[in-house]
Amino acid sequence: MLSGRKGKARSIILLVFCLVLLQTSTAAAISRGEVVYEIMSALDLPLLQGDSGFVDVSKLTLHGESIQAAKALGILPPFEHFHPTLEAANAEAVMFAVRALGLFNEAEILSSICEFEGDKSGVPLHLMPYMAIASEMTPKAPDEFLSNPRDNVTHSGLNSLVAWLKNCKNGLTFEKTLRDDIVAVTMHREGIGRPPKLWLVLIDEIPLNAEAKARDLANYLKNLGFPAFVVRQEWAFQVTIGPFANYIKAYEVLTSLPKHLTASIVPYGAAEESPALFWVALAFDAARVTPKIALSSTEYGTSKPLSEMAREENARAAVNGGYFSGVKPIGLVMMDGKVVYTPYSGRTAIGWDDSGKIFIGQVRAKVKVKVGTSAEFHVEGVNVAPTYHGITIYTPEFGPEARGLQSDALEVMVRGGKITWKQGAATAAHHYIPRDGFLLVARGNSRQFFANVVLGTDVEVISTLEPQEFNHAKWAFQAGPLLLTNGMDVNVSEGFKPSFTDKRHPRTLWGSDGSKVYWVVVDGRDPWHSRGVTLHELRSVAKRLGIKDAVNLDGGGSSGLWWKGALINHSPGGRERPLPYIIYLD
Repeated sequence: MLSGRKGKARSIILLVFCLVLLQTSTAAAISRGEVVYEIMSALDLPLLQGDSGFVDVSKLTLHGESIQAAKALGILPPFEHFHPTLEAANAEAVMFAVRALGLFNEAEILSSICEFEGDKSGVPLHLMPYMAIASEMTPKAPDEFLSNPRDNVTHSGLNSLVAWLKNCKNGLTFEKTLRDDIVAVTMHREGIGRPPKLWLVLIDEIPLNAEAKARDLANYLKNLGFPAFVVRQEWAFQVTIGPFANYIKAYEVLTSLPKHLTASIVPYGAAEESPALFWVALAFDAARVTPKIALSSTEYGTSKPLSEMAREENARAAVNGGYFSGVKPIGLVMMDGKVVYTPYSGRTAIGWDDSGKIFIGQVRAKVKVKVGTSAEFHVEGVNVAPTYHGITIYTPEFGPEARGLQSDALEVMVRGGKITWKQGAATAAHHYIPRDGFLLVARGNSRQFFANVVLGTDVEVISTLEPQEFNHAKWAFQAGPLLLTNGMDVNVSEGFKPSFTDKRHPRTLWGSDGSKVYWVVVDGRDPWHSRGVTLHELRSVAKRLGIKDAVNLDGGGSSGLWWKGALINHSPGGRERPLPYIIYLD
């Protein structure tokens, strides 16, 4: 659904093209207002009440109630005039119908990755994605609308359009596969969309450990006169304005916010009965191309949207990875053969080498430091602060400087395999991590030992993973739970709660059929576009694609898939969640 100033600009351009299309049409036909009325009636869409709408449409306007409702539901773009008595062209009617079926996000995705060319009929490029969807849907739109898009809608044509829409209510499917020289991308949409009960203007998502920040932002908005409140979700506090029964009311609030706030319109009170489901799958030959992992920044404490990181890496394609807390990954992250973050107990990891060999399993790490010729110490973790009496190490992947160190810790700088410097964390202004080594941090008894070790002593980090096969991986990360092994169902929760496994959410899946690797993203939390899936339903999507081994990745607002310089899914609320790392293809 269009939101924000960018969406408004697109809408205005679209209207201009539609008007040009209509003015150059010659045959007497059905009005725009009647087309909208018949579409709304055929799909049993609610006639919302309200005073927002087009300035040239009133209660006295023929079919005015349906036109205003279509705008209130977000089917018609949010500009001031509609011109309800103008004759409707076939291409324009198709656009209204496809949007009323809830496939507006699919049209925007297609427009961002497909190079549509105006054909001899002269259909404006902004209508071409809708025409493409209508022609490739099952059931397909009536031929007269597709073959003669510039012609005016006739009475018989309108009847066939209504019959088609009623048929779509019994089930529709849109599936399209696109390719480049490395990957194949399949977009799939099934079921008609249904409007949400209400809309919210989402201002920000704030971590659950920062409730005070969420309350402060809500109070700031209230002082500006907006009906703001905080919604506690399972994943974050959402600072929102509303709710609104009318999409246009939400849009008016969105466009009146202070310029420094970034907001989006999200559905609220989604209809559980919505049959709409959208997923997109990207597949590539594992032996031909090797995925890589990129952290969000060389400086710890930052995270970035998937699209921003993908652009920075000049990526061909990218997908979100495993779980994280704040800006820190949860579980194993291995980059170019080096363990950057250590495993989280009981969760499935995915690893691979440059030949395309894949390793899947629950991973444990044994990391130790050898000091001098004989002394060895267990390392608790990598790029995390140690517990009392413990030892951890910070690598350059963490950033230029360690943070959050306890005041009783001793910092030991190791460069070129030798101790070159030691200092107490309490008195140090900076905690530098050498680019050609690592920073060892010790507390308690471990601190006492390293305090007595002389500068120049050899120090070596020795790390191994179990099972042993993971030591052959060059890249790896941890997520879970595991869904399929060799085509067989796996039903192990890996510590996730039923609210995570058994409720419908946006999801990301990593899979393999033995030769190809699949990245699959399922959209959710939007009854107009996609309801989301449970893990059981996600497993069914994987089986449909022929996937034999499948692992669930982080989902919800983190789910994202990038290709051809654009996101090819629709994030919940129309915004990306900043991530600490991504998996990508060069």
